[in-house]
Amino acid sequence: MTAAAGGPDAGQRSAEPSGPRRPLGHLRVIEVAEMVPGPYAGRLLVDLGAQVTKVERPRSGDASRHIGPFPDDSPDPEASGLYAYLNRGKRSATLEWSTPSGRDLLRRLLADADILLADESLGLSYEELGELVAALPQLVAVSVTSFGLVGPRAHWRGSHAAACAYGGLTLYIGEQEREPISPPHQLGAFQGGLAAANAAILAVLARGGQHGRGQVVDIAVTDVLSSIHTGNAATHWVFGSRSWMRHGRRAAAGLYPNTMLRCNDGWFRIQAMSRKEWRGLLDMIGNPAWGDEERFQDRIKMQELYADELDEKIEGFFLQHSKQELFEMSQERELPFAPVREMHEMGTEEQLEHRGLFGPTMFADGREVRMAGSPYEWERSDGTQLEAQPVRRAPRLGEHNRAVYEETLGLSRAEFDELRTSGVI
Repeated sequence: MTAAAGGPDAGQRSAEPSGPRRPLGHLRVIEVAEMVPGPYAGRLLVDLGAQVTKVERPRSGDASRHIGPFPDDSPDPEASGLYAYLNRGKRSATLEWSTPSGRDLLRRLLADADILLADESLGLSYEELGELVAALPQLVAVSVTSFGLVGPRAHWRGSHAAACAYGGLTLYIGEQEREPISPPHQLGAFQGGLAAANAAILAVLARGGQHGRGQVVDIAVTDVLSSIHTGNAATHWVFGSRSWMRHGRRAAAGLYPNTMLRCNDGWFRIQAMSRKEWRGLLDMIGNPAWGDEERFQDRIKMQELYADELDEKIEGFFLQHSKQELFEMSQERELPFAPVREMHEMGTEEQLEHRGLFGPTMFADGREVRMAGSPYEWERSDGTQLEAQPVRRAPRLGEHNRAVYEETLGLSRAEFDELRTSGVI
C-alpha cells in the first residue's frame, strides 16, 4: 500500500503540541512487532516523545488490525479499537522483511535508528540480534516474546493466556473454591510491554554512558509475570510459611475488612487498616449494636472466622446507597474507600477530565472517538504547563511509505514503485 494523500503525516501533525519538553524527542524507533507487548512498548515511547515507525507486513498488517473491537461490530482493519489504542501517534510503513530486499531495507532503516522493538514476528535469534548490534553499534535491540530468546523454552510461542498460566499469574486470579482464570484484557501482555519500554530507555542511557554502544535486551513476558506478580507469593513459598492461593474479592488474611461489597449501582471497595478507620466504618453504617460484640473486637479473627457474616451485615447498608453516596460518606470520615468505576464513569470522571486523559481522536475513515491519551503532563519550553492535546490517531496501513522510503532512505520514485509492484512493500 502507498501513503495516503495529503502528505506523510496528514491528520496527525496538526495535533502535535508546540514546544513540549518531551524527554525522548530525539530518539527514533523502529517497531517490528504485533498485537500487545511490542506495540504497547512503542506507544509508551511515543508518549515520551520518540518518533516510532511501525513496520507492518503488506496487505495484512499487524494482527491486531483484525481483532477489534470495531465500530458497529463491522470488521475493518483501519478501525480496530485495539490497534488504534496501541499504535496512536506512530508512522506505518509496510515491508515484507522475510525477503532479501526486505531485509536490506530494514537494515537501512535501522542504520538511522536508536531502538529496535521486536517480537516473534521478526524471527531473529539472540545471536542474530547481537550481530545486528555489532554492525550498528548505536542500536538498542529490544526483544519482547512470551518465553525469551535463550533457554530451553526459547523456541516456544504462546498466547497471552499461556504466558500468564506458565508465568504463575493465573493461579492467583479468581475465587479460592473455583478454578483459576486468565487475567483480563491482556494484562500480562501489557506488563511485558511496560518492561520492554523501560528496558529500552535504560539501554539508551547506558549507551550514552559507560557502555558507549547499544546492546541486545531480551524480555520474556513469563519472566515479567513471575518476578512482579508472583514475587511475594514465591517468597512465602521459599520460607515455607504459606502457600498463597487466589482469594477472589476479599483479602486472604490480615485485618477485616479488605474486600469489595455490592451497593445499589455496582461495587464499593473498602479496606480499614486502623482501628480508627474501622470505627469510622461502623459510624458510617449507623453504629450497629453488633459492632460492640466481643467476637467482633479482634479483626484478624474476624477476617478468619466471620468475614462472610460481616460482609452480609455491611452490604445490607451499602445496598441502600449508590457508589457516589457511599464515597461522600467515606470522605466525610476520612476513610480510604473508593467506588469501583465502570468505563462510562471513567470517561467523565472529573479528575481525569481535568488532566485531559481522554481526548478526541479520529479513525482513518474520519470517525471521531474519545480515547485515552498520554498519562504524562509536560511543560512547554517556557516552563508553562501544556494544555490537554488531541490524541494523535493510529496510522493507516502503509500510510507513511513514501515518507519512509523516499524521504528517509532516499529511494527514487522508480525504485519505490518497483518495490511496491514486487510486493516487498
